[in-house]
Amino acid sequence: MTTPIQRRHTLHQQLRDNEAHINTLEEQLLTAQKLAAIGTMACLVAHEFNNILVPMINYAELALKHEDDVVLMRKALEKTIKHGNRAALIIQSMLGMVRDQNQSRQQVKLVPIVNDCFTTLARDLKKDRINVEINIPADLTVYTVPGQLQQVLLNLIINARQSMLDSGGTLTIEAADTGAGAVQITVADSGCGIETALIDKIFEPFFSTKTDADKPDQKGTGLGLSVSKNIIEAQGGTIEVCSQPSEGTTFIIKLPTKN
Repeated sequence: MTTPIQRRHTLHQQLRDNEAHINTLEEQLLTAQKLAAIGTMACLVAHEFNNILVPMINYAELALKHEDDVVLMRKALEKTIKHGNRAALIIQSMLGMVRDQNQSRQQVKLVPIVNDCFTTLARDLKKDRINVEINIPADLTVYTVPGQLQQVLLNLIINARQSMLDSGGTLTIEAADTGAGAVQITVADSGCGIETALIDKIFEPFFSTKTDADKPDQKGTGLGLSVSKNIIEAQGGTIEVCSQPSEGTTFIIKLPTKN
């Protein structure tokens, strides 16, 4: 027969085991969402890489066909190098997002993180009839894990793009120091919006409004916003959403400026 003290020790051990299990599940969820985001990007990158590689091949062939025309050959090779460097930059940005997940929080400038999002996305949104407006002070800093914040912003950008694919629109990313030890980041789109009845559910795991999409880069997993919320809150911040059907969606993130 166990004593009350033994039962208490057993309960404490079970609690520690459960907490460890929860932490493991949270890490797995973060990894799953990251892989889902990379999968979505891979679909977009495949199209863009085709647009990069075809000209590279054509320029290289042009250089080989005109070996005696030094000026033409030089221009062709310069174009080839330019496209090659863009391809390398896209891959480096994707790899950087993966590697930076385990970094510690640090004070970093926000503009490079946002720019890396669009580099990683490897998609000129003008091709989707989407105008991008970015209004962030060049010296604005935030206290964050760079790779994780990039993952959150990239997820919001991908969601915004998907909401505007049918009719085009405007994606606006703004940020400012609130003056209260925090930075407010706003990601807004003029897309289809979210039904009022669904607003309270969008941060729930595995809830998605895009389950019926027939293209891989348009189908949701229901992990993106849930993991994004966990990331932001783990960094001492908040994330909120405002949306109306047919009037677009706005996400508001607040993060500390320093430890």
